[in-house]
Amino acid sequence: MEVILNKPVEKLGNRGAIVHVADGFARNWLLPQGIAMIATTGAKKQAMALQRAEARKEQVRRDAATTERNKVHGKAVTVRARATAAGKLYGSVTAKDICEALRQTHGTVVSAGQCRIPGDHLRDLGVHTVKYVFYHDIAAEVTVTVKALDEPATAGAEEVLSSAPKPKPIITGGAIED
Repeated sequence: MEVILNKPVEKLGNRGAIVHVADGFARNWLLPQGIAMIATTGAKKQAMALQRAEARKEQVRRDAATTERNKVHGKAVTVRARATAAGKLYGSVTAKDICEALRQTHGTVVSAGQCRIPGDHLRDLGVHTVKYVFYHDIAAEVTVTVKALDEPATAGAEEVLSSAPKPKPIITGGAIED
């Protein structure tokens, strides 16, 4: 029996797919559960139109993800954080810190939820590679250099201070001193 799936079914197909299944499987499970409908000529035409529309939407999403990937891929940022003499950070550098560094240094806005850091956080000084996933198989790599706050800055390096306490202005006699 040919049916059109209303919902994705594991090992069978996605929504809108026209599949051939056993009569009993269709009558006893797919149709009563509302997971599928019988594939009539009109329903097949509707399913084909739905598949074409989904394919167009999928292509638009892939194009947008590729554009975002191209903005970020290969970028390098430096994040400064407090660290011990042994090279361990007192805290950690998170995806949010890296996203902020990308925004400040390159003007690129990305979501922290797209960031895939090995081990969830960077806890050591040094150079790390972080992956940003924009779509199922579309990803970009960003090089993150974590430096100690007291380490001298290199000429031309774009850096962002992270996890450093912001100095509070001292207010005396109506004038603000830094």
